Amino acid sequence: MDHLRNVGEMCRRTVAESARNLDDAEILKNVAYIIGATHDLGKATGFFQEYLRETDEKRRRALRSRDVTKHGLLSSLFTYAIVREHLRKRGCETSGALPLVSFIAVRRHHGDLTNALDEISAIYAERERVLSVIEEQVSSLDRNECAQIFNALLGGVVEIDLDSLLDHILRDALKDLRGEKPFVRNLGRRNDVLPYFVAQLLYSALLDADKTDAGLEGVDLGRVNIPPDLVDRYREARGFSERRDGINGMRNEIYHDAVSRISGWDLNERIISLNVPTGTGKTLTSLAMALRLRRRLMNERGVMPRIVYALPFLSIIDQTCDVFEDVLESAGIRADSSVLLKHHHLSDITYTKGDEEFESDVSLLLMEGWNSEIVVTTFWQLFHTIFSNRNRRLRKFNRIANSIIIMDEVQAVPHRYWHLLHDSLKMLCEKFNSYLILVTATQPLIFSEESGEIREAVSDKERYFRALNRVELRPMIDAPMSLEEFEALLEGEIHNNPEKDFLIVLNTIRSARNVYSAIKALDLRDTELFYLSTHVVPRDRRDRIRRIRDERGGRRKITVSTQLIEAGVDIDADIVFRDLAPLDSINQVAGRCNRNLSKGRGRVSVVILRDERRELCRYIYDGFLISKTLDILRSCGECIEEREILELNSRYFRVVRSGMSDETSRRCMSMLSGLKFGDLGESFRLIEEDEPRVDVFVETDERASDVWQAYRDLRSERDLWERRRRYLRLRNALSDYMISLPRRLAADLVVENQGTGYISMDELPHYYDPETGFRVEDAGEGSMII
Repeated sequence: MDHLRNVGEMCRRTVAESARNLDDAEILKNVAYIIGATHDLGKATGFFQEYLRETDEKRRRALRSRDVTKHGLLSSLFTYAIVREHLRKRGCETSGALPLVSFIAVRRHHGDLTNALDEISAIYAERERVLSVIEEQVSSLDRNECAQIFNALLGGVVEIDLDSLLDHILRDALKDLRGEKPFVRNLGRRNDVLPYFVAQLLYSALLDADKTDAGLEGVDLGRVNIPPDLVDRYREARGFSERRDGINGMRNEIYHDAVSRISGWDLNERIISLNVPTGTGKTLTSLAMALRLRRRLMNERGVMPRIVYALPFLSIIDQTCDVFEDVLESAGIRADSSVLLKHHHLSDITYTKGDEEFESDVSLLLMEGWNSEIVVTTFWQLFHTIFSNRNRRLRKFNRIANSIIIMDEVQAVPHRYWHLLHDSLKMLCEKFNSYLILVTATQPLIFSEESGEIREAVSDKERYFRALNRVELRPMIDAPMSLEEFEALLEGEIHNNPEKDFLIVLNTIRSARNVYSAIKALDLRDTELFYLSTHVVPRDRRDRIRRIRDERGGRRKITVSTQLIEAGVDIDADIVFRDLAPLDSINQVAGRCNRNLSKGRGRVSVVILRDERRELCRYIYDGFLISKTLDILRSCGECIEEREILELNSRYFRVVRSGMSDETSRRCMSMLSGLKFGDLGESFRLIEEDEPRVDVFVETDERASDVWQAYRDLRSERDLWERRRRYLRLRNALSDYMISLPRRLAADLVVENQGTGYISMDELPHYYDPETGFRVEDAGEGSMII
């Protein structure tokens, strides 16, 4: 009973923090408590108690498999009936989705959500068998003991007559459930997505409370107070504030402009834009804004929101986390996991609090629950939590509600989801107490500034864009050129600019590899040549990016890369070539050119490469976006200055918004409003895979050999819990050598019964080039992006 009460109270607290902007917040808090306090009541049956008492493992497995032992359905029927009764006594009748979503939350708290209508239909289709099981379960209850438990748990929230409740469940509950079907259909027709978000919040609150109380063994992390002027202190200590000239002066001006405005910000305006040029310190500025906003919310609203910093690419998460760790520790704040958490699918499974490092299974629970003040994560984690039916992902939904969400490089969100994000993020902000800071140099028109949906953090962003002229953009798009023609063009440029650093960003791995080989064949002196693509193992990619960014050896650098380099990676070049891409991608690459305004004016040339079949950009990008980019670029002259790029981007996003299809978004919205959790989970794909893929481990060095051997050893571990613990410990090291390949290319490499590919050290000459990665001599072009 302690567990039920604890879970109920945790659910109540979670919902109280997140639902304060809802009209019926008080009712929702009580419903959350009821869900938590009743979610395991079905375990009170004699059948389940017999299963618990059984010590013989074979007999125990047999007992567990019986329908009458299973507690989920009876628990959810208790919840459904009690929530209805509570609402009736509060004069709310049973209208609204609360009874149904409460039923679903409890019914599925050990599994994934399914479509609401399917859930009802599946139960009603087997109503005779279901009723028979419930009758047996009810008859096995010790009613006196149950009445005491109900009274102890629910007294003060709703008075329950147990006999009446059980009679109602046996007689009417299934019919009542079936009666919810017209209501759900009507929800779908009304396009009202609020019930979806209420359902996700209640479900998430239950999952989090249940796993926290049962799995964390009383771990109490508490909350950590972070000073609002933390970034100020860091900038002072590093001497950033003293710099007044050039790009550093502008960074300071933007920082003070944006951060000072938060002090007087109208807290009812919850969607904020930090739209300033690339390389002007957006990461630190947005963190400082969020910390000051958090302090104001603590002082003025009595809430302490967590900060969720989301990025589109794994390649920039490490560098962002490193910066935040530096900021925290420069102020004497230990950047343990309770303060700063890096979370994505390849994260190292380690959670620390002070000197304590938790066991891997506890660490995983804490990480997946986002139990930290600042969480640095991916767009994928963020959106596949909001739009998901998966138990494991949805547990952290309650951390997104009532948080300050920073979306860095927001232009990377696919335009097919703009409408979905617009309505959903607005709902989270208006009803669930969240704030949103969109950070970018190229603001997509997801929210309308004209209608007051979003407000700029800086006072005059146009002035900042006009003041910079670091780069000129040269569209060379009169006609497509072959790779051979492009390589000849590059050869001339490289020879004519012997002291310039080059960055060449291409759309396909094959074109990048061929251009790299062509440049290498020039046998250039005093030049370091780098190659980057996702076919190179992550450990080597990170090392190359670090060397490009940090090494100052006097030799010029030429980097050939796929799109993985284009946003957020802090490198700099004098001359950039970019194969045609949507305008926002071109602008992001331009942000890697003359980034620090230290080398006169940089040059970004846009070319159109083709193979024997078509233009290479057509393999990768949406034809609509390419078409609009060409329209915009062709309307300009031969040379576009950086100060013109803001207007260029605005024109681009206007035509994209007016001409784009929002069919995908509308289909997802229909699933939200119709409580089609399962369909949404299957349909929402932030990253579209063009074909099935498989992870392949590449044994590139001695460390990789040790990691692979450890992986093989753990697979022979018979204790499943121990095997899982060892895997969690090893996962991060494995990911250092793992590349993702189209299954058609890697089918022969897949290890039997593992689903993972493997290239041994002996096989490297056949399958893996140390410089350009996996050998894809006969691969099709369209399969390989970033």
